[in-house]
Amino acid sequence: MSSGKLLDSSLKIDWLFIGLVVSLMACGLVLVYSATIMDEIPFYRTYWFKQLLHFLGGFVVASLLVFVKIDWLKRAAVPLYIVSLILLAVVLFVAGDVVKGAGRWIDLGLFKLQPSEFAKISYLLVISYWLSRHPVSLYKVKSFAVPFVLFIVPFGLVLKQPDLSTALTFIAVTLVGFFFAGLTLTDVFLMVSPVVSVLFSHSQSIGYEILWGLLICAVVFALVRRRLPKVLTVIFLAANILAGYASSMVWNMLEPHQQKRVNTFLDPMSDPMGDGYQVLQSITAIGSGGVSGKGFGNGTQTNLSFLPEEHTDFIFSVLGEQFGFVGCAVILVLFALFLWRATSVCKLTPDPFVTLVTMGASTIFLFHILVNIAMTIGLMPVTGLPLPFLSYGGSFALTCMVLVGFLLCLRYQCRRR
Repeated sequence: MSSGKLLDSSLKIDWLFIGLVVSLMACGLVLVYSATIMDEIPFYRTYWFKQLLHFLGGFVVASLLVFVKIDWLKRAAVPLYIVSLILLAVVLFVAGDVVKGAGRWIDLGLFKLQPSEFAKISYLLVISYWLSRHPVSLYKVKSFAVPFVLFIVPFGLVLKQPDLSTALTFIAVTLVGFFFAGLTLTDVFLMVSPVVSVLFSHSQSIGYEILWGLLICAVVFALVRRRLPKVLTVIFLAANILAGYASSMVWNMLEPHQQKRVNTFLDPMSDPMGDGYQVLQSITAIGSGGVSGKGFGNGTQTNLSFLPEEHTDFIFSVLGEQFGFVGCAVILVLFALFLWRATSVCKLTPDPFVTLVTMGASTIFLFHILVNIAMTIGLMPVTGLPLPFLSYGGSFALTCMVLVGFLLCLRYQCRRR
């Protein structure tokens, strides 16, 4: 092969994107190491070394995915979706490994597989494949029938584990998919408005009641502006009103630990040594870091075990305490550049499947980033959503690298056309 062909092939690989991924992974390894530096165990049993193996394995998978043709991804969408449903059923009804009251893992000996992570990938492919061939419209309610079935089955199985935070990821991917498959932002707002009505009307405070009233006004304005059929107009308006009055019923459907998380979010000081402990310790850790942080391995909240789950869900707290505002800003800039580079794939081709997969994968990353960081600073209830590339976790690390592989694959294959 001539040097010209080698150069042309290398230019089709997004080296900037790969550099951003490697930088984030390196930061993640440093943070996991600094969060668990007090653990006196052999290096091959440490979290940072296991995470390194997770990343290396994921990097191999991502490298292989680069050369997979886009048509192969389309053909694999349905079979992978079916396999993911089988795995979700297995973990739920047969071999679920219960950790902290939730059965989410299948123990395979060498490692534990979390089927809900695999389901994110397969669902992204199958919903993108369907929507790329069948656009949706609020004027054609039947166009939502198949997407609803594709969504509700994995969503219900994951919710049953119970794993509400991961289930919400399916909602985010679906709404973004609907937007790029034909809906407007107003349509998306109308679809999520009943859920927001439940959240606003649950609290008995005057502030939340005012917000609910403003939401109803916004819904009415959107319905008038959109000029939907009268039946749909009545359905959306009635759904918001009924959702508001049925908030107590929805509340009772939540698991006890999920109710505690919401109550803790509303008032962490109501139980500072119980359910509010994690949030308060996280805010304390981040705030104590100041501008430049306390230095690598010098976090008192994290290294002295005041903050639980510091290497997984609360890794951002480790970052804030040990590297301060500057460290947090650097990571946020890296994430912003990563998402910018990821979404730029859409500009390379008019293929709707490529656009849907690209924006869906980016949505998964963005959803995890926003929810995890908001959780650590007390802006959202505590969830089990890890921070991409930074939080420790084998299944999630592999999920991130598979999504990275998809993005690299789409860019590489589109440039070859």
